[in-house]
Amino acid sequence: MGAIANTFLSASIYTSSLENTNLLLSKKQNAAMKSSCGVVVVSRNSSKMSRVSCKLSESGIEEKPTSNGVSNTENRMEDYNTAMKRMMRNPYEYHHDLGMNYTLITNSLIVGSQPQKPEDIDHLRKEEDVAYILNLQQDKDVEFWGIDLQSIVKKCQDCQIRHMRRPARDFDPESLRDGLPKAVSSLEWAISEGKGKVYVHCTAGLGRAPAVAIAYMFWFCDMDLNTAYDNLTSKRPCGPRPCPLPPWHLIIMGFTADKCRSLEDFSGAQF
Repeated sequence: MGAIANTFLSASIYTSSLENTNLLLSKKQNAAMKSSCGVVVVSRNSSKMSRVSCKLSESGIEEKPTSNGVSNTENRMEDYNTAMKRMMRNPYEYHHDLGMNYTLITNSLIVGSQPQKPEDIDHLRKEEDVAYILNLQQDKDVEFWGIDLQSIVKKCQDCQIRHMRRPARDFDPESLRDGLPKAVSSLEWAISEGKGKVYVHCTAGLGRAPAVAIAYMFWFCDMDLNTAYDNLTSKRPCGPRPCPLPPWHLIIMGFTADKCRSLEDFSGAQF
C-alpha cells in the first residue's frame, strides 16, 4: 500500500479494529469473508465466503497483546503497521493473515490487496471475471511478505489474465505522483479493452491502488475529484483524509485524460 502523505489524500492501511469484537469469523476458520461495507476477503486456505463487520471501535485503534511465540507473519504485520502509524498517524491496519481482500468500485474496476497465492488468481478469474491485474508493488514489497510472485504470474498466464506492473514506492508520495499518469493509462487501456474486470492492487489495497482508481474515475468517468474520492471511500473505507496543501490534487487536475491516453506503453511492464 502506498500513502499519499501531505497531499490531497493521506491514505492508510485497512482494516480497522472491529467494534465490540464483532468479528463473525475467527482467524482460524478457513473461509472467505464479505463485509457489510462491501469488502470481500478471501482467506488463505479457502474460497468460501461469509460476513465480517468493518466498523471502527470508539478509539479507532486495535490494541493487540504481544507474546514470545508470535509467527513471522505476525511480526511482519506488526512492523508494517507500526511503520504505517508512525508515518500516517491513522488507526488502520493491514491484516495479511486474513488473506486477500478487495472491493468492486465500478462494474469494471476492483481495488484490493495483494494476491497471496495462485489460488487467489483462480478466485479472481472464476468469481469476479478478472481479465487484467495491475500491480503497483515494488519487488521489495512482495519479498517482505514472502509471496512467490512468479507462481502468481504463471497462474495469471494459465488463467489468461494479463499481469501488468507499474511499481511505486510504498509510503512515498513523490514516487506515487511520478508514476500516477502511466499507472492510470494502463488501467484505462485495460478497461477499454472490455475483456473483463481489472484488479488494481498494491500491498494492502488502501493507498497506491485507491489513488490510481480515484485518478482514473476523475480523468475518464466524468467525475469531479471530490465525487471520485467519495465514490471510492464510501465503498472501500481506507481512511484517506483531506490535506490543507493539495499538490496531488493539482497534479490530477492539470493532467487531462487526453494527455493520459497519449502516453506510450498503455499495457505497462509485464512478465
